[in-house]
Amino acid sequence: MVFYTAMLHFTHLLPFGIWNKDGDLCPMRIGARTIKTGLAVTLTILLVNALESKINNVGYNIAGMAAVTAIIGMKPSIKGSLETFKNRAIATFIGSLIAFILALTLGLNALCLGLGSIAIILICLKLGLNESIRFALVTLAAVGTNHDDFRTLEVIYRVSGMLVGLSVSTGLNIIFMPPDHTGDLKVKINDLRVKFEDLYESSINDIIRKEKVEKEIIKDERQAIRDELDEARDVYSLLIEDVLPKDKKMLRKYRRSINAIQSNLDRLMALHRSVVFMPGGSKYTVLRQELYDYLEYLLALHRQVYGYIALNEDYTEVKKVVDAEKIRKKIVRLIKTSDKEDDFEFYNVYFEAARINEKLEQLKSEFDLHGVSPTRGTDSLVGISTSSHPFRNNF
Repeated sequence: MVFYTAMLHFTHLLPFGIWNKDGDLCPMRIGARTIKTGLAVTLTILLVNALESKINNVGYNIAGMAAVTAIIGMKPSIKGSLETFKNRAIATFIGSLIAFILALTLGLNALCLGLGSIAIILICLKLGLNESIRFALVTLAAVGTNHDDFRTLEVIYRVSGMLVGLSVSTGLNIIFMPPDHTGDLKVKINDLRVKFEDLYESSINDIIRKEKVEKEIIKDERQAIRDELDEARDVYSLLIEDVLPKDKKMLRKYRRSINAIQSNLDRLMALHRSVVFMPGGSKYTVLRQELYDYLEYLLALHRQVYGYIALNEDYTEVKKVVDAEKIRKKIVRLIKTSDKEDDFEFYNVYFEAARINEKLEQLKSEFDLHGVSPTRGTDSLVGISTSSHPFRNNF
């Protein structure tokens, strides 16, 4: 227990870093998997050397291959390590069996080893063991090329060394500092939050300024968020597939918070397109400002909700400074009395904003950030259905 605690501190306190483009040293924390990989190599080599000494024969030099196997077996999740152990154990058996058959029949020259490699690939594909192919080939090469003659005892030792490496890496991953990606997931969600809120702020500012954000900038920032979404889902997959007991309810909440950003990103893109085509002029100045204030309120709400989710910050109810229903009615009156097609863009902006608000209200309910759950399909602030376009209910 003391050693375990010391290692945890060790991973945080080591004075390593990398230099950025300005020449400044940036601290770099050494992760648990890095420590465990080094420890697995050390333990594997020590165990194999001890076994070789026990049998009074150190001429086979199997420690190197055993260490390589230990490195391969160290995966970012326990389930991944167990899967690797299973696949590599099967691969070791197949590779050793083919090498043994070749030694007794055709020989172990280069041509025969090539034919053996083809046989291994076909066997693994036929059995659906695609993940075992490469390691089975490595096993064939390792046990079939060491000497001109085939020594059964040497093969047994080499295979045993590989299994020792796999066992050490898998055991360490389960027992010693088992991987928990909850913190990584929350970091990813926070990265998503920051990028989305930056893009959101740039987009809604176009309502009250003449110079619009360039289309390429919006496109690049949108793609950056989509890349972050993929990375967040990768981390979520590692977390959800782990065999250690987890708070499944909380994991589902995290998944919904990721999906909400993806949904709101689509809403934001549609909203910004309408902002670009909204008519200008003094006639619309007040309405533009009111829409901007409403969207600013949603940004503040987004920051509070995701600050709680990703950073464990206290949630503070955001004060409503706008009457969303009043804005909706004003837009409806404008459209009814206008023959300009561009005026419909105001309602499109309002409609997408209402859908963003609905997602945030759902997250508030999901994480119990308020006592009243929003009605499904209804914007609790604006009092309209967002399951279909609002024009259908007004015209």
